[in-house]
Amino acid sequence: MLLVLICHLLLTINSVSTQSRLYGPGLRASFQVPVRYFYLESHDLKGNKLNYSSERVDRIEFHLTRSSDQHSAHSYRKVDDLHDGTYLFRFRLYESVENLQLFIRFGKEDINYVIKGYLYSDGCYCPQTNITQWFDSLECSSALSTTQLRADLKLFDKIDMNTIIPKAKEKYFQHPQTYALCHYVIKDNTIYRKCHGEHVGFKMFSDAILLSLSRKVVLPDVEFLMNLGDYPLSSGDDPLPIISWCGSEQTYDIILPTYDITEATLQMLSRTSLDIFAMLTTRDVPWSKKNPKGFFRGRDSCRERLDLVRLSKKHPDLIDANLTRMFFFRDQISEFQPFSEQVPMNKFFDYKYQISLDGTVASYRFPYLLAGDGLIFKQASSFYEHFYRDLAPNQHYIPIKKDLSDLIEKLQWAKKHDEEAQKIVKRSQRFTRQNLLPNHILCYHVNVLQEYAKRLISPVQVLPDMELVQHESDESHIKKDECICHRSKSLNHIDL
Repeated sequence: MLLVLICHLLLTINSVSTQSRLYGPGLRASFQVPVRYFYLESHDLKGNKLNYSSERVDRIEFHLTRSSDQHSAHSYRKVDDLHDGTYLFRFRLYESVENLQLFIRFGKEDINYVIKGYLYSDGCYCPQTNITQWFDSLECSSALSTTQLRADLKLFDKIDMNTIIPKAKEKYFQHPQTYALCHYVIKDNTIYRKCHGEHVGFKMFSDAILLSLSRKVVLPDVEFLMNLGDYPLSSGDDPLPIISWCGSEQTYDIILPTYDITEATLQMLSRTSLDIFAMLTTRDVPWSKKNPKGFFRGRDSCRERLDLVRLSKKHPDLIDANLTRMFFFRDQISEFQPFSEQVPMNKFFDYKYQISLDGTVASYRFPYLLAGDGLIFKQASSFYEHFYRDLAPNQHYIPIKKDLSDLIEKLQWAKKHDEEAQKIVKRSQRFTRQNLLPNHILCYHVNVLQEYAKRLISPVQVLPDMELVQHESDESHIKKDECICHRSKSLNHIDL
């Protein structure tokens, strides 16, 4: 009897979803991000939006074809269930296409949609020549926050690289074992650099985003120093305008999105499985069935992580925390063995409460925690990422003291205020969708370069000892696209 009832319910669900609506920026050719995305909203027979999953993801067909010859477009595609009657569709093109045709089979519906215009792959050199129009096409002109950038540039009204480089040589370049920086020049939308330090491998991250951006929009002529380490550097009475991935209350660096979220943006659906959308679509366990404990896994990057594991042993009913390995506090290794196995981040959210502690600097997993469906307990910290100023404690996360002395109390509060906890989770996810999607990450980089360039009073010149940063050969994830750019006769076909 139960089996018959279940089968009847499944048939009812499938028959209800007889019409749907597509929407989202990925349905516009001008929305050029490495992985385009849009949504399908399912409706019932009366046209009302469904608030539950009406179709299993593995039964949804999603194909891309070239309108010119009806052959399949070379691409990678993915469909995710948002579990509220909405489905996320993503695709990465490996070839550039004019008038791309989408075909979706959703239940009994066959949906055909043509994205009119030129869609360029991430490997195609065809930059938009007007930055303002590019911002508009990526929907960043009005939405992009400049709160942190305004604060970062407050000290640097005028930037003279003729005086900055000699100071940097004295302060940083002469200590190659301690510091790693690259001196970048962008001239005529071409990128050059000279790196200083023994450990400059992280230049691959800054190279990749600058090359990717230069294929999408003509960047301003600009010259700057890029810090390749995690720790912010600009300090003292005469701070230098150094661009970094992390800031602190004691330093004056100009902050970009971290290399972690930037790489996830560029290599989404390619060489990385961890990205913002992967966390936004993680709904494996309903809220009511999640384990009501604070969860943490990670290495021993700061002393408070050890303290958290100790707290977990004292309060196993409230905290499930463990280390996956130890590097910094090896003298205490016996206390924390055996280590926990690595846990995929989507499995973090089998738990209601996520405990976010600093690593060596800010915890670069924090954006993904914001995107997931767990309540975050964030440690007080002097370190920050580019978006922290726009977050509000007790609105987007629960603040906890640096020494974790109030963590138990705050976890107990959350268990007693379950409805408010869920509201905070919804706000943090909304913040992620409004500030940390791929278009926001790309736009923030260009905004920093544009505002920095406005303050340069020295001429931008390529120095004789600088290297040319080259498309494809200086990137590990780009596939050659024999594309022809339609935008301008001055932008000829380029073999990447």
